[in-house]
Amino acid sequence: MPPTRRDLSIAVAADLTAEELGDRIRERVAPAVLEAVEEVAVVAETPAALLPPQAIARIGLSPGQKNVLVRLVLRHPTRTMTAEEANETRDDVYAAIHEGSVYAWAGRKAAP
Repeated sequence: MPPTRRDLSIAVAADLTAEELGDRIRERVAPAVLEAVEEVAVVAETPAALLPPQAIARIGLSPGQKNVLVRLVLRHPTRTMTAEEANETRDDVYAAIHEGSVYAWAGRKAAP
């Protein structure tokens, strides 16, 4: 099955570690969704002080938070995922880890 990638730009507490981020995903995302998540990687972390105002507003970053770019590699174990399924999986992971006040959905329009 071919992989698909989705990048997430999220706001989290400034002291959150990559390990804690992974724990949140495992704890908060349904097992049926997790079976399609092959890899989660932190690509970059940027403190709020180094972000332009537009980026802060776009993700709803609050004081005491940082921006983390997370790359998801998605691959269902038995079939090819549609773009819609990949976007829904991305949104489920995003809802589980994003702590900002503004949400950017790939496949749905409702808040978590």
